[in-house]
Amino acid sequence: MSEYQAAPRTVVEACFDPQGTASLAYVYDLAAAAGLADQPVRLAIRRLEAAGVLRQEGRGRKGRLLLTDAGRLRSDTDVRLVRLAYAQDAGLAPWDGLWRLHTFSVPEQRRPERDALRTALTRLGAAPLAPGAYLSPHDLLAELVGETSESTVGSYLVTAEATRLTGPGFTDPASVAERLWPAADTLAAYRPLAEALAAEPVGTDHGSPALVASALGLADAFSRALEHDPLLPPELRPAPWPPARLRHAFRERWAAIRRQAPDLSLFRAFDPPGAEKA
Repeated sequence: MSEYQAAPRTVVEACFDPQGTASLAYVYDLAAAAGLADQPVRLAIRRLEAAGVLRQEGRGRKGRLLLTDAGRLRSDTDVRLVRLAYAQDAGLAPWDGLWRLHTFSVPEQRRPERDALRTALTRLGAAPLAPGAYLSPHDLLAELVGETSESTVGSYLVTAEATRLTGPGFTDPASVAERLWPAADTLAAYRPLAEALAAEPVGTDHGSPALVASALGLADAFSRALEHDPLLPPELRPAPWPPARLRHAFRERWAAIRRQAPDLSLFRAFDPPGAEKA
């Protein structure tokens, strides 16, 4: 089994059912199965609560966690990003050749909105060109509204599209991509996933601690890789592109895990599109 251990945050996020509710008893049991103590899990819950992702009702093992509206929007965005990754890998989302420039100037007294725009653009894979100016090959407007607010986007964000972009050190799309989103950084983010996939699959009984720990480690490595992947269109990356191969391998491994434990809720939280059918 891989020695890669899931982060406490991953354990917490894996426990929510489709209604956005998680029993604290289940959270702590799952954490224990993954080799985590209660204290780092409690700290992860507090941080997610402070970030507005969830709220806690009750205390101890009898309490429960509820996703906030912001938490649900974040989860929806995560699902869309996973779907985009697999659609691009399958050649179903070709690049339209347009660069999207997102710029904003927010007054100091509205700093939280400025910070929210920066955080959202970075999370969605846009790269900074200059202060208050970000670039992406994707249309991010709908996601930015969901990550911030319609008011913030409508008041401060200016967008433009271009078919040609040049600057110091880049003159064509491939060089723009390499300058702003270095391939080496993305490949490094996928190394833990490659290591987790290289480990021998766990062939244990449904719900066993070994199976849960292995699955959570794999899911955590997959999630962290996607967090640091700008998901550029394949046209902007060298071929073959190793992350596409690793995502395919993850989908196959995950489908095998799901067959071992089809009704364990934590696995559904990380299902890539089509995993249950692979």
